[in-house]
Amino acid sequence: MDQKVCVITGATSGIGYGIARGLASQKFELILIGRDPGKGANVVKALQSEFDHPRISYYNIDLCSQKQIREVGEIIRLQHPRIDVLINNAAVWTSRCELTEEQIEKQFAVNHLAYFLLTHILYTNITRSDDGRIINIGSDSHKYGRINFDDLNLQRSYHGLKAYGQSKLANLMFTYHLHRIKKEPHVSVYCVQPGLVKTDIGVKHTSAFHALMWKLRRLGGVPPEKAAETAIYLAASPEAAGKSGLYWDKCKPKPSSARSRNEEEAARLWKMSEELCGIKSFFS
Repeated sequence: MDQKVCVITGATSGIGYGIARGLASQKFELILIGRDPGKGANVVKALQSEFDHPRISYYNIDLCSQKQIREVGEIIRLQHPRIDVLINNAAVWTSRCELTEEQIEKQFAVNHLAYFLLTHILYTNITRSDDGRIINIGSDSHKYGRINFDDLNLQRSYHGLKAYGQSKLANLMFTYHLHRIKKEPHVSVYCVQPGLVKTDIGVKHTSAFHALMWKLRRLGGVPPEKAAETAIYLAASPEAAGKSGLYWDKCKPKPSSARSRNEEEAARLWKMSEELCGIKSFFS
């Protein structure tokens, strides 16, 4: 039997690394994506050594850059004709409004549009799997978010938590809408709530005050290896096959906010995401 092939973004630390370790132990062929070549090389070496597993590759992408996502995503698409699992995991949290080279607010760009664009690029490869799976790492923070269609960058009233909630709501709406409109029954799409996790997401691009608050808050969180369990289950478990279009927590589906299930807003977000990514047709 061929090895299952899995792409993981944000794979060099935190939840992404926990997912990579879990799937390496199950002998998945891993395609890891990060933004630090040195860390990437070290992670590949560590996983290959720990699990006696040579089929692990690393690609460097700054997910703020649609140009890099397109260029490297195309290389992955050509070098790996069949992809069984795509795990969109990488995320950022910022204290102040930062814009990408495409003039898009950074959290929305990395936490949502990078998911959307990379899934578009690799979608045909995923359809070549008999059991293709797309896993988007979301958050219960979506409950406090709304899509600010008239001020997507939140420049009139920016707050990091507001921007994060918007991006995590977008993860769920993307998951639900992709499930509704895809034509391939053998492709499943899931959104995962990993819980409060002991990672550095709140200290990398934040003010000293917000960094301190995050360090205190994450004391009550779970380690990344624990937070990775649901994503690993959805990537590898036969029982998860076909259970598409659901929000998952602790390896079980659960309800999400009423706003996340608004089909009209999801369709509007989808169209806006296509425009912001320069995509004429998502499935082509």
